[in-house]
Amino acid sequence: MLREHIGSAEIVTLIGLCKNAGKTTALRRLMAELEGERLGLTSVGRDGEATDLVTGTEKPDLYVRAGDLFATARGMLALCDATCAVEALTGVMTPLGEVAVLRALSDGYIQLAGPSAAGQLSPLAAEFRRLGADRVLIDGAAGRKSLAGAGAEGCAILCAGASVDRSMEAVVAETAHVCALFGAEPPEPPGLRTAVEALETRFALFTPEGEPLELPLDEGGTPRWAKLPQRPCALWAGGAITDPLLKTLARRGAPTALITANPTHVLAGREAMALFARAGGTLAVRRTLAIAAVCANPWSAYGWQFEPAAFLAALRAAIPLPVVNVREED
Repeated sequence: MLREHIGSAEIVTLIGLCKNAGKTTALRRLMAELEGERLGLTSVGRDGEATDLVTGTEKPDLYVRAGDLFATARGMLALCDATCAVEALTGVMTPLGEVAVLRALSDGYIQLAGPSAAGQLSPLAAEFRRLGADRVLIDGAAGRKSLAGAGAEGCAILCAGASVDRSMEAVVAETAHVCALFGAEPPEPPGLRTAVEALETRFALFTPEGEPLELPLDEGGTPRWAKLPQRPCALWAGGAITDPLLKTLARRGAPTALITANPTHVLAGREAMALFARAGGTLAVRRTLAIAAVCANPWSAYGWQFEPAAFLAALRAAIPLPVVNVREED
């Protein structure tokens, strides 16, 4: 049910709205559907252990086939019962030791503890492909949308679960918010698209058509917001898009097209985004990143659950993406 949605994407990152959202369950389902492909696996957190070390809740195990590749810290090797060969050392250090790339020589269970920084994942994905992986699967950390940007040529699967909130309406609203961010498109005017193509600065200001405008900055490199022209303009923001930034732009009194590198840079919440939109603001991105599907987990690790059919129906009504209950189908 997931394979058809990811198509030919070489890198698939699973991101979750919170811990216990169902990322590892979705990963297991995807691995089963990709049987016959040689996979490269890693995790930004820790996966494959029987019990979550933070929450104390039960976790799904991970079973690989002979020939699959995976990246994990040296300290995890004694906990893997598959026979493995070390293919490469990454130089990435973790509290559990250096991350190594291994090839499974037999079927068996493994535990993953890979790189924790988004910038370390792209070189690792390239190493997997060099070693013959047909597909790279990355189990991301809770709430780390930035990890989906590790491979812009790939896609993401968003895992939404009852563990996010006791209110089903709140979970659906948060899922729709994240999906809307990932649906952002590049700016329409060709001149503006060209103007931001190679920008590396933190901020830059343009007319809606892409002509440069003067942007007064203070000593710390932050724009002097009160000096911005009181007419429509386009603001490039190369770093994180936060609640305070959106609220500041909403107060400036003129519509602003805010442009960032890709949707993973937007850390602002639903309320700030709604305020910005009501003030006439729009969000655009230099590079799009696709969410291929949403995986729904109606069961919370903390003791409550949603009625599965109602949860799936609510998600499907709120977002224009495929919604799969992988736990039910597993």
